[in-house]
Amino acid sequence: MKLNEYWIKFRHSFWFLPTFYGTLAIFLSIISVIIEKSVSIEQIRDYVPDALLTDVKLGQTILNAIAVSVLTMTAITFSSIMVVLTTYSSQFSPRTLQDFISDIVTQRVLGVFTGAFIYSLLILLFIKDVSDKKLFIAPGIAVVWAIVSLGFFVFFIHHVATWTQVNNLIDKISTRTLRTIKESFHLIDESSNTHTKKLSAHEDLQQIKRSDKLTVLSSEGGYLQMIKVSSIIDKAKSRNETLKVERRIGDYILKDTPLFSVIEGSSSEEEYLESYEECFVIGTERNTVQDVEFGIQKLVEIALRAISPGINDPHTAINSINRIGSILAELGDTAFPRPFYYDENDELRVIIDIHSYRELLYKAFYQIRHYAREDVSVCASTLSVLHGIIERNPTDRAVHKAIWDFTKYFVDGIEKDVLLDWDKDFINEKVERLAKSTNCESEYEQVKLKKS
Repeated sequence: MKLNEYWIKFRHSFWFLPTFYGTLAIFLSIISVIIEKSVSIEQIRDYVPDALLTDVKLGQTILNAIAVSVLTMTAITFSSIMVVLTTYSSQFSPRTLQDFISDIVTQRVLGVFTGAFIYSLLILLFIKDVSDKKLFIAPGIAVVWAIVSLGFFVFFIHHVATWTQVNNLIDKISTRTLRTIKESFHLIDESSNTHTKKLSAHEDLQQIKRSDKLTVLSSEGGYLQMIKVSSIIDKAKSRNETLKVERRIGDYILKDTPLFSVIEGSSSEEEYLESYEECFVIGTERNTVQDVEFGIQKLVEIALRAISPGINDPHTAINSINRIGSILAELGDTAFPRPFYYDENDELRVIIDIHSYRELLYKAFYQIRHYAREDVSVCASTLSVLHGIIERNPTDRAVHKAIWDFTKYFVDGIEKDVLLDWDKDFINEKVERLAKSTNCESEYEQVKLKKS
C-alpha cells in the first residue's frame, strides 16, 4: 500500500482533526514559552492589556482550572457520542454510524477540546522555571481557547440533539449520496482528457474477446471503496495496455481473488500488481465516496427498521422512501458512465462493469417490497415515488420502461388477501397514474389489484 493511500485513509479517519489540533497546541505552547522567556514585560506593557498580565502562581491556577474543565467537557462529549452511536446502531442501522463519526463538526469539537487540554498541560509544565516576571501570552491564549471550547461544547450538545433526529439523519445521508452522484459517479475528473463511449467499432470488441488476459489477484481482502480511473488510464497509456476491472465499486473482495485483468499483458502478475495496486482503494467497510448504492442501502435499512414489528414507524419509512426516490430521480437524469474508458488518442484503456439503472432501482426497493407487502401506506408511498421519478425524467423512455416493469413486479408482490377494497382502490389509483405516465394504459387492467 502506497504512502498517499495511507494519507487518504488518515485524512478521512476520526482522529485526523483531533491530531491536527493537538499538534497545533504543542507548537503554540512552545512558541508561547519561548516568548515568555525571551521578551521582557517592559517591552510589551504598552501593547498588552494589564488584565492579561498575571504572575506565575495565578497563571498556574488559571491553567490548572482550564485543564480540568476541558477534560470534563471532553468526557461528557465522549459520553454523548457513545449515546448517539448506540442509538444509531439499535434504532437506525449500524451502517449509519460512520455518518456521525465522519461528521466534520464531531471531529472538530474533539479537536478543539484536545488542543485546549494539551496546551494547558504543556504550559503548566514549561513555566515552572519562570518565577521572576509576569506572564503575558500563555494565560491569555488559554483563557481564549477555553471560551472557544465552551462555545463548541454548547454547539455540540445542540448538534447531538439534531443528529439523533431520524429525519435529519435521512436528509444528511441523501444529501451526501446526491453529492456523490454529482462529483464522482463517473469515476473520472471532468477536466481530464479521458472520456467514455460505447464500443462502436465491432472489430475492437471482437479483438478484446479473442485476446488473452492476464488476471491479477488482490493482495488483500475488503470492500472496494474507490477506483482511480484517471490514474489507471495514465499508467495504461504509458505502458500501452488495456485493463479490465473485475470488480464493482462496493464489492467485497477476498484475498487472492481476481481484481483486474490486463488484455494481452506481457509482464508478470507481481509487476502489474505493484504498478496498479495504488489505483484501487480497499478498506474494511463501504463508503459513499464513489458508492451510490451504499447510500441507497443505508436509507433502505432505516426504512426496514422503521416498519419492523418492534418499531412500527411507517412515517419514517415513507421519509426514507421519498429520499430514495430523489436519488433515483437524479440518477435517471444523469448520464450513466459507459463501461469503456478511452484516452485522448481514442485508445481503449479501461473496461469497468457499471451498475445499470434497472439494477439500482431493483436494489432500492426489493427488500421494502418484501417486508412492506401488507402495509398500504408504504406500498402507496413507493408507487408515488416511482411516479415522481417519471415526472423528473419525462422524456427518457428507458427510465419509463424500467419504472413500469418494476411497478408490475412490485404490485404482484403485494399481499392481496389482507387488503380490503378501499385499500385496493387506493393502490390502484397510484398504479393507474403510473400506467398513464408511461403510456402503458393497455396493461393497467392486468396489473391492478382485483377486488374481492
